[in-house]
Amino acid sequence: MANFKDSPFFSIHNDYYTPKIAWEQIAKFIPKNYRIFEAFCLNSNLQSAKYIEELGYEVLADNQLDFLEGDLPSKESYECILSNPPFQRINSWKKRKDNLKYRCIKKLFDLDKPFIILLNSTNIFSKWWKEVVKGNEKHINFIFPSKKINYDKYEVGGKKKLQTKKNNCSFYSVYVTYKMLKQNHWV
Repeated sequence: MANFKDSPFFSIHNDYYTPKIAWEQIAKFIPKNYRIFEAFCLNSNLQSAKYIEELGYEVLADNQLDFLEGDLPSKESYECILSNPPFQRINSWKKRKDNLKYRCIKKLFDLDKPFIILLNSTNIFSKWWKEVVKGNEKHINFIFPSKKINYDKYEVGGKKKLQTKKNNCSFYSVYVTYKMLKQNHWV
């Protein structure tokens, strides 16, 4: 077993995708007539959007669209955002506003459109999280999975799915909902 002092030596692999089961377990919380914006598909294989479509939803997704810099779909063209923002670790309080994950989540709140996103559960206990949600607390609820979500690992570029251990995830995920639910749920 590795310890934290070894963590700088681990290789970083960024081509992990949300498995279909992650969207299946929360589909009951999203009305079937909702059009969904899958916001974080830039340079991806669009697998997440395909899974959401397989669940019967109309999905807006574009792997050329930069959520932070691009022209987003009009707010009227979708009812909610369902996505998994970048998992980039926020290592520095002073540099947090430059962090990709921080900027993405901040923009989600600035859009003021209902959303459900997946996050590493430890994020909700951090100082940066408290800052980014300030003023929106009454609209936030959580869906807590009863077990870890094991993300699909692909070769760099997302072309070929790689075989991994069945339980390869080292952290617990949580679904953060904004203006979608009136209470917390467990699945």
